[in-house]
Amino acid sequence: MKKFRLFGVLLFILMMGNACKTYKSIEKVQPRSDDSSISGQVQKLKPGDTIKVYEKGSGRVNDMEYVTIEDGFLKGFEAKGTKADLISIRLEDIARLEVKKFNVGKTVLLTGAVIASAYLIAAIVLLVAWSAL
Repeated sequence: MKKFRLFGVLLFILMMGNACKTYKSIEKVQPRSDDSSISGQVQKLKPGDTIKVYEKGSGRVNDMEYVTIEDGFLKGFEAKGTKADLISIRLEDIARLEVKKFNVGKTVLLTGAVIASAYLIAAIVLLVAWSAL
């Protein structure tokens, strides 16, 4: 029975760490502004934010850690790489920008699902134990 509890706790920690944050369009990030241009929207970013940048011409998608905006360029490090190479993307070349933020809905849903599955597993174990008697 202790193995089941340990497994449940590990599963809960794994799922909570992965589902609490999701990418959100920069336009939906607080504080909302009337400025619909990318240069106006990027002012909401903080150094260290994980962002997804969609480029206009090439259609490339860059996952990166935001650093700063300098001379019309958004600069950051590749999200899954080393911090040795700084990526620079012109603001005019950005089609869309998403930022990774905490998602309350997914967190609540996942927590409920994990708790429900823990009760279900416990019920199954009890039924199997009772039927063996």
